[in-house]
Amino acid sequence: MNKKEGGAALVLVLLVFAIVTVLGITSVDRIHYSIKESSDISFKQQSFWYALGLESKASSFIQEMNRDRNLSTVMISDENIPTIIVEIEGGQIEGSIKDLTTCFNLNGLVYVSGDNQLIVNQAGIDRFRNLLRVLRVEDLRQDKLIYSLVDWIDSNDFTEDVSGAEDDFYTRLESPYQSANQSIFHVNELINIKNYDAETLDLLLPYICALPQTGSNFINVNAIKKSQPEILVMLFGESLSLVSAANILSDRPLSGFADREEFLSHPELSNISLSNSAINSIKFNSDFYQLTVKVKNFEYPFVLNSYLQVLDSGRVRVVKRSQGVF
Repeated sequence: MNKKEGGAALVLVLLVFAIVTVLGITSVDRIHYSIKESSDISFKQQSFWYALGLESKASSFIQEMNRDRNLSTVMISDENIPTIIVEIEGGQIEGSIKDLTTCFNLNGLVYVSGDNQLIVNQAGIDRFRNLLRVLRVEDLRQDKLIYSLVDWIDSNDFTEDVSGAEDDFYTRLESPYQSANQSIFHVNELINIKNYDAETLDLLLPYICALPQTGSNFINVNAIKKSQPEILVMLFGESLSLVSAANILSDRPLSGFADREEFLSHPELSNISLSNSAINSIKFNSDFYQLTVKVKNFEYPFVLNSYLQVLDSGRVRVVKRSQGVF
């Protein structure tokens, strides 16, 4: 073999070696990716079952809590419901419960008409405006937040106000999509709606919720946190001052207000005009809760939101769930 043939053979050997090396690296990368993907799926499934276990415990806790409320002369405050933390191998499970009868129901902005269409509920708009006003949102921005949200939920494809937005706006975005034209499933959905940004969500989140029902927004005056008198102002409007609302919550009996007559007899309510809509929205027990379970399972962060309803029988059922990462 002459030098030229030897050199060509060496180049060929090096080329084959390089190809084999690249294929080997590619195969290793694929195997590594496949293992990681399988591992992520396994962690997700495991985290989901961890969360379901806590959901079952929370359902039993809520059932017992409501039973104890009926038997006890001292009100069990939702402010005293502890956050549940369970240590597991590779992380922890954290569960928190929120009473959904002490917040503004976003889906109360609409109601279902006779022909099964979601149409504007003026009482809901008025109540949302009360909340925005007491949170010191300027008037012009109030309209933007109200009507862009109404347009997102209602069934029609035209804007209710110049401040609103329908498909014509969303389909022109850089990453286009359409308005939902259905009830809000989770409050985090707001970030997709015109005029709602992270700062707005931070302001509203402590006071809003998304119940699986439209047209109504019952408020349990016995469960409102003393630190959130804004909820009472939302219910009764600007005729009730924030200070007066705080006084009502501060004066609430240990056993809670027994009935509507006792609540409405409070001195802070004696000289203001209350609408029938507001009065009829008062209740004295809770029947909707949201359980948020965060599972940190090694490097996989999983979150499950479960919406729980207390039935007339006292049994607790899961109305809906949403899951994701945090």
